[in-house]
Parts: sequence; C-alpha cells; structure tokens
Amino acid sequence: MSEPDKYSDEFLSAFVDGQLAAEEKERVYLELSRDEALGRRVCELRGMRELVRAAYENPPLPSRLRRAPTIGRRAAGAAAALVLALSLALGWLLQTPAVSQQPPDQTAPAVGSAADAPPAAGVTGAPVRVVIHVSDSGRAHVAQALDEIEGLLKFYRAHHQNARVEVVINGDGLGMVRADAAPFPERIRRLQREYGNLVFAACQNTIDRLRRDRGIAARLLPGVVVIDSGVAQITRRQHQGWAYIQV
Repeated sequence: MSEPDKYSDEFLSAFVDGQLAAEEKERVYLELSRDEALGRRVCELRGMRELVRAAYENPPLPSRLRRAPTIGRRAAGAAAALVLALSLALGWLLQTPAVSQQPPDQTAPAVGSAADAPPAAGVTGAPVRVVIHVSDSGRAHVAQALDEIEGLLKFYRAHHQNARVEVVINGDGLGMVRADAAPFPERIRRLQREYGNLVFAACQNTIDRLRRDRGIAARLLPGVVVIDSGVAQITRRQHQGWAYIQV
C-alpha cells in the first residue's frame, strides 16, 4: 500500500474537521511533513469543505423565486472557487527549501517576516517547517490550538526532528496574543521560552483594522512578531515549502 493510501478519505475528513484524538493528529502531522501526495489530498478535502460551507451559506433560490445573479452572489461563488483553486495550486511543496530571514527585534512588535531559528543541538533529518493558522480567539479554541501546537513541538523534540513552527494569527484570532485580551498569556510565554523553534506572528492588517473600526490600539504579548498580512504570509510559506495547518 502506498503512503497516500494509508488513510481513508473519512479519516482525513475527520482530521480536517478537528475530530481526531491528539495522538492521531500528531501521527498525521508527521506524515504530512513527509508526504507531498498526502498533503494534496488534505488540501483537496479542505477545499471541498469550504465549497460546501459556502453553498450552505448561500443556498440557491427555488426557480420561481430565483432572481438574476447579483454582484455579491457572483463574488461569493468566485471566492469559493478561489479557495479550491488556491488549495490545489499552492499544494504542499514540501521539498522546496524555505528562505532564511533575519528575525525582527522581539522586544516590541515590528513589521516583517518571522524568522527561522538555527536547529537545536542533537536534531537530525531533513528540516520540517509548519505554518499554523489561528483565526479564532475564543477561550476553548485557543486552549485547543495551544494543545495542538505544544503536542506537535513535543513530538518533534522527542524524535529529534529539525522542525520550525510558525503560528500565523489574523482576524478574530488576534485576541490570542493581545496583552489585554489573551486568555493564556503565561502559557504562550512558557512555550516561547521552551521552544526556540516556535514563532507567534500577528497580522498587521488585522491590527490596523482593529484600530480603524473599533478605535483599539492592539498591544501584543512580548516576543510576538508582526507580519504585513496573515494571508500573504501563509501563501509565502506554502510557496517556500512549509506545510499548512489550520486550527
């Protein structure tokens, strides 16, 4: 049996929907970092899920009530198609070497790209690079996200894997790393201390929108870097060969 066939579509759908146990998720994460074909399957399933969600949010009218398509409805359809197209086109280019970048000063937020730290002593194997996307700052969601992030880091450390993990935060997820709103600031600080291969990166566009729309000047937790755009950063990382995980 080939590597991509080890998992059924039902199993991978459960993974995409966040329904697997922590140990099963870690096993899939490891396989995704090694197997490009498996990554494409997960991308396809995620894209299909987004299309189904868009269809339910914008159900077609009965024929007798159907009106001419509006610009908004056409735009929604185009956006759904774009999700699938990007998922398939960007893929999981795991063999492309990532571009090493100079880290910004972590004493205060600064616009730029999150850095690749040098591997810790004793790590072996080809580098594994994972970008994790967080866009929800609800307490339960952040707790689950931190559990998965820490579980992944522990797994790579236990297996002496040369790994880089970047958590890209945008939209409603910004509260995860805001000094005045973060539900688990001490846990984030502990993870930053314990894992030099972990970076939390906040979206400047989200920060600007929060200031413009709500008059809030976001102050971030120490060590959180600022990137120009969460979406752009994820796209860059995928082009550089990073595996993409949304939690």
